[in-house]
Amino acid sequence: MLVFILSSFLLLAPALQGIWDFQTQFVFEAAVFLTGGFWLFSGGLAGRSPWGRAPRCFPSVEQSPGRVDAFLSEKRNIPLFFAAFFSLLAAVLSPVRALVVPEWWTFAAGIFVMILAGCLKAGERRWTDLALRLSAWFIALLSLYQAFILKSSDISASLTNPNSLSLFTLLLLPMAIIWKDFFLAGALIISLVWTQSAAALLALLVAAGVYARDNMKAEGVRRNWPVLLLMSVVAVLAFSQLEFRSLLDRLGWWRAALKMFAERPALGFGPGSFAYVYPAYHGYQSHGLSTIYVHNYYLEFLAENGFFAFAFWGWAVASRFKDVCGLRKYALIAALTHSLVDFGLAVPANFFVFCYLLSGPAPQVSSAAGPDRTFTRDIKKTSAAAAALALACFAALCAVFSSQLKLESLRAGALTALFAEDYSRAEVLLEEAARLAPGNPLIPRLLGQVRMRSGLAKKNTGRLFAAAADLERAVIMDPYNAGVWRDLEGLYTAVGEKSLLDGLMKRRAEVFR
Repeated sequence: MLVFILSSFLLLAPALQGIWDFQTQFVFEAAVFLTGGFWLFSGGLAGRSPWGRAPRCFPSVEQSPGRVDAFLSEKRNIPLFFAAFFSLLAAVLSPVRALVVPEWWTFAAGIFVMILAGCLKAGERRWTDLALRLSAWFIALLSLYQAFILKSSDISASLTNPNSLSLFTLLLLPMAIIWKDFFLAGALIISLVWTQSAAALLALLVAAGVYARDNMKAEGVRRNWPVLLLMSVVAVLAFSQLEFRSLLDRLGWWRAALKMFAERPALGFGPGSFAYVYPAYHGYQSHGLSTIYVHNYYLEFLAENGFFAFAFWGWAVASRFKDVCGLRKYALIAALTHSLVDFGLAVPANFFVFCYLLSGPAPQVSSAAGPDRTFTRDIKKTSAAAAALALACFAALCAVFSSQLKLESLRAGALTALFAEDYSRAEVLLEEAARLAPGNPLIPRLLGQVRMRSGLAKKNTGRLFAAAADLERAVIMDPYNAGVWRDLEGLYTAVGEKSLLDGLMKRRAEVFR
């Protein structure tokens, strides 16, 4: 069952990334929490799984008498739990909480995938690797179709954009060599070159440099000059792809992320919050490209999740990385290097693949003499508590999903009514949405826009001031949304309220500094 869970997840996540919405995200994450949790904890309750053997990360009584060495108490999992906890705390205490809490589940799902993948035996990993290999073929063929059939110069397959595609190819290229699928390796190389990603070339260069350091010591430079020559060519290509404008944009995004971190260093603004908070830290009149990512995974994680989650997540990655060997190690090095200047790991499908590759076999527990009843009782209690926690997580996901689904339906209906100039129906739907999600700042903003349009169309001053009240409420909920400030500026200008307009400008200057 575990093999089926992970195989399905690895096969479908990259293919569906292009249509990834809240509903798709929920299905994936709920599936892995429910089925993975059931497999893991049912095995612990009986000392073996219902399919006839004990999970490796949940040792049987005979393997570990006298102590609870279960998955919850395994040392390398401890920083994962703390990272998840502090990230959740960052989401719950975020000033834009209603917008970012759902994003936390993607991080939690990646951690859970890592833990479950660590329970796989070598034979089982061959099947999950096969699923990942099929997924890589799908991405490679789709990118080649875009490049050579559609003649697109900006290929992304189903992975959002060329930047995230380049990270996916970096993760899978060494794996293709491990699998001895050289056709796949060739297709991935073509896709990587077609993305024209300087970050990917630099990451490839760093990974190759580490590989050279690890493998050339004995033979020296003379015997390995072809590899060194190839590395030099890659370096030249990488630096030739660098654009001064792109570098300046990145410096601006990184500076904004550091400002965010400086304001909330302990917990950050919540996972996924950069897209919402960024305008306030980049200036009201932003020059250069707009973005929803920092283009540096480490700074983004730090600004969004805070120091404590960053420290524990870094500890978890480092502690597992030291056990990784072979070409998989260089795939991870390339991904971590790429993440210094790009956002590929912020894309859920890439993050899940990264977590899977980072996972290693569960540590072996030495045998000892016969079963211990006290240990059996202890492991049952621990397992029951863990099972309750897993069910609580699933129930929370269901509640979030149900509420979000209804909210999206109401919001879509309101937008349809707004475009049809049926303002009264739009108001009714948005008022119901406001009762359902009173902390969501997007609802009062849309309600204010509806009432503003209605008031301007009917020249009704009362409705315009009602719209102002809605927009002011949206500003209080989310002061980082530049669009709401612009709506209010236009409204106060239209009604000729200069004193309100001056006050608005002063308040905005305090946020957008």
